[in-house]
Amino acid sequence: MCSVQEGESDGPLQKEKVSPGRKCMKCRTENAILIIRVNDAFCKACFMVYVTHKFRATIGKSKLVRDGEKVLVAYSGGPSSSCLLHLITEGLSERAHKKLRFKPGIIFIDESAVLDNLIEDGGTAKDRIAELMVDVGYPCQTRRLEEAICLDQGGHLSEADLSSLTESYQASVCTSDPASPDDNLNKARVEIKALFSSIKSLTAREDMLNKLRQRLLMEVAHVQGYSKVMTGHCGTRLAVNLLSNISQGRGAHVAMDTAFSDTRYSDVMFVRPIRDFSSKEVAMYNSLHGVESVFLPTLTTKTHEGSSIEHLTEAFVTGLQTDYPSTVSNIMRTGEKLSTEKRDGENSNCALCQGPLDTDVGASSALNAVEFSSLISKKKNGRVDGCGDSATCCGEGDGSCHTQSEGLKKDEVMSVLCYGCRMTTKDMADPTALPEKLFRQISYRIRRSKMKEDIQDFLLDPENS
Repeated sequence: MCSVQEGESDGPLQKEKVSPGRKCMKCRTENAILIIRVNDAFCKACFMVYVTHKFRATIGKSKLVRDGEKVLVAYSGGPSSSCLLHLITEGLSERAHKKLRFKPGIIFIDESAVLDNLIEDGGTAKDRIAELMVDVGYPCQTRRLEEAICLDQGGHLSEADLSSLTESYQASVCTSDPASPDDNLNKARVEIKALFSSIKSLTAREDMLNKLRQRLLMEVAHVQGYSKVMTGHCGTRLAVNLLSNISQGRGAHVAMDTAFSDTRYSDVMFVRPIRDFSSKEVAMYNSLHGVESVFLPTLTTKTHEGSSIEHLTEAFVTGLQTDYPSTVSNIMRTGEKLSTEKRDGENSNCALCQGPLDTDVGASSALNAVEFSSLISKKKNGRVDGCGDSATCCGEGDGSCHTQSEGLKKDEVMSVLCYGCRMTTKDMADPTALPEKLFRQISYRIRRSKMKEDIQDFLLDPENS
């Protein structure tokens, strides 16, 4: 076991003292006004050039964002998304040395449906966010989180909902209170409240919120013809996501969740142009430019550090970064070495997060061991999945119960989810009580899979045809 040897220090390396008259490490003439990383001193002008170059270089070297392409910018009002929006605005201005060539649109997602009990003056904050988006001058819109569950079995909005949303898009109205929701959206709001109320742990709620937000961003981009979605995830946030995803069993999707581009969707790509920025650099940029950000509470606002895995990981990473300034960059460099195999086929991706299914493993895997233990424990309790708690159950505890024969069973729902999403749904009071249209998606996919198995002997082999 490792131990500190005699004469060695068990504390962080001491930083050099920075004198008030220190010169900028770039120009060597102006006095430095800020320190980034360990001892990298910058004057204001050089810091602005450094940040702008890093942002432009991240976009340029990827060669993914093409001239004239429509890009949807996700804006939450927070420091990182505000920094991203300001960098885009500066890059598209006439005074820019080399102008950006894409066409941005801005979207804000109203999550009040699941944060009603946390938001005290949310209306004022959302109004200010709407004003900031309008001031930028690009097409902007506000969408409700509950619209994420108004999806049909193909993963897109139903015809009625699509018509309603398209009309609001064409109106180009940007307010904190978007077009009055119809009966479907009112029903969706009730469903999403019931969904989050049924989830026991705060960790699972955060994970479900992230997945629904991403689904909605993808859908809006698809409907409006945006081929890219830019998000304001900085390096510190991505480092937290990387470690928390591994802790929650999403190690197979880490590369997609933290890389510059996320290509899990067929026609929409998520990109993260400020992934090389630390939260400190974001804060310094906003302070020197006077960029305004708006605070909106989250699920973990005013909770203790251990309230969720992500919140605990954030406290761990930021605390370590304080004493060891290379923590975030080391985590990110490690993440860049990972890759995710993209699989083809409608049944090869998770029905909830659209990531590759990582549950096709060997009989001696840890996953099968966990599932076997779960099955044994349920049999000891006198019931198996699908058996009700009623004393009049038609089964004998051996799987013969037909209580849920008309609908999907828990095991069937789990079969189309990745390991991470299985852990999230297991925290629900009833995993089969997903939102109606999301449940319909899963049901449709399972029926198609069963149909394919039934007619497999009659299908032509494409390799031999």
